[in-house]
Amino acid sequence: MRVLFYDCGYESFGVQYLISSLKKSLHDVRLFFDSSFSKDYLAQDFPLTNFLSLTPVQVCAGILAHSPDVVCFSLYTIFYQENLAAIRLLKKAKPELIVVCGGFHASLLAAVVLENREVDFVILGEAEISLPILLEKLVDTPPELVKTLPPGSLPGVWNSRNGKLVERGLSPIPGDLDALPFPEKEMYYRENPSLAIIYTVIASRGCPYGCTYCNTATMNQLYRHHGQRYYRVRSVDNVLAELHAAVKRHHPRQIMFFDDVFAADRKWLQEFARRYKEEIALSYYCQTSPLVHDEESLTLLAESGCCLLEFGFQSANAQVRQEILNRREANSDVKKLVLHAIRLGIFTELDLIAHLPGETREHIQEALDFVLETRPHWVNLAFLQFHPKTPITDIALRTRMLTEGDVRRIEQGQLASSMRLLSKSNLGKEYRILPFQMFAAFYLPRKISRKIIRWVQSPGIASLCSVFASAFLYVSRILLSYTDRRDFLVRHHVIRCFHAGKWVLARKVLGFARQ
Repeated sequence: MRVLFYDCGYESFGVQYLISSLKKSLHDVRLFFDSSFSKDYLAQDFPLTNFLSLTPVQVCAGILAHSPDVVCFSLYTIFYQENLAAIRLLKKAKPELIVVCGGFHASLLAAVVLENREVDFVILGEAEISLPILLEKLVDTPPELVKTLPPGSLPGVWNSRNGKLVERGLSPIPGDLDALPFPEKEMYYRENPSLAIIYTVIASRGCPYGCTYCNTATMNQLYRHHGQRYYRVRSVDNVLAELHAAVKRHHPRQIMFFDDVFAADRKWLQEFARRYKEEIALSYYCQTSPLVHDEESLTLLAESGCCLLEFGFQSANAQVRQEILNRREANSDVKKLVLHAIRLGIFTELDLIAHLPGETREHIQEALDFVLETRPHWVNLAFLQFHPKTPITDIALRTRMLTEGDVRRIEQGQLASSMRLLSKSNLGKEYRILPFQMFAAFYLPRKISRKIIRWVQSPGIASLCSVFASAFLYVSRILLSYTDRRDFLVRHHVIRCFHAGKWVLARKVLGFARQ
């Protein structure tokens, strides 16, 4: 059976691990990696995005060129409607094609996704166990008969039959991450060779925390409800074995750890820091939570090769963090960590979210003041993106920031946009000038910063700045990355997007050859 995975934008670990898992079977496994700018949240606001993106018709043609029997989509809320458009075209062109959907959106909204008759099956949760079982059933059993099987035969696989939802619980979770094969990379590198410059890896799955805005926390609750632990950590041996193989085969320049919270366990970090420096010795990026680190652990990160660190902070107001975001950091602790990371020579980024329920101008000013005090190298300013079934959606309903109709539109992917898009948002000028104010707060001398922060609030200047907000984000971030060698990730994204644009144009001009 020929099984094709659709992926887009950047590398998806879920898809990469599934491809590797299926390679051990007799299935012919393929990848269609859509490099369209519209499917890359970092490039969505680029002026030529539509020109550098495939249409659903072209995506459909590219997939059908592989002559697949089964097509698997990992659904993200932000791309849900575009994915549906392609799925409908696929089914129209090849009605016998079997469509399987997974990912966060499908896992949290299986019933909503299965309202679309073009979707045959939805897998809830991680699919390394459930997807191979489903495919084996489909090898010698017609899909309509597979849809009648009891839950024990297809754990975690849902479908619709005769207008009724067939529920089969949650997919069993791989408890031992070390037992999984390493994620597939070669298929991605063939489509975009620049991806090999930085080797991406995860040392853990899930997150130990329950932030209200994050769909990882929602999945954590879902698995906990079924008596399974969602947060798991690979051994240092297993992580380094993957990196050894990657260095030998792909020769990356840097490493990117994609964990939600990197190195949450101190003993793990101590072993990792010592061995990584001795065995791999490449500069690396990671993101983590201030709750799991102190000056000692930051020193371990720096000495092991971490040159680029992203701290989740989200709000400088303690009450907002606790009551709206369910975060417990203290401002004083985060300030110490940021300043210590900077002293250690780590390029330090701070994540902040704006446009939160109940947010006031005072809350925004607190964030600016915190940045003025700590002076991180960059602030990743995001505007709240609602994900389905997250607690912050309920909070927004109670505060009348959202209506029930808005929630339904979120579930259909109709209110989704990139968390950093400004030109396509309905945010007011007080938010559209924030990129300029944040840049002044962390980059310019403090006396000048405070003047600029006040100056851009004047009506005329605010109107002018709001027009160029998205362009300013792109230009300032890219230029800054070329002034500091530690800031390698943004430079990589520039190269990656260049290759992605070439891929899209080639597909538009030359089309898709049969595979």
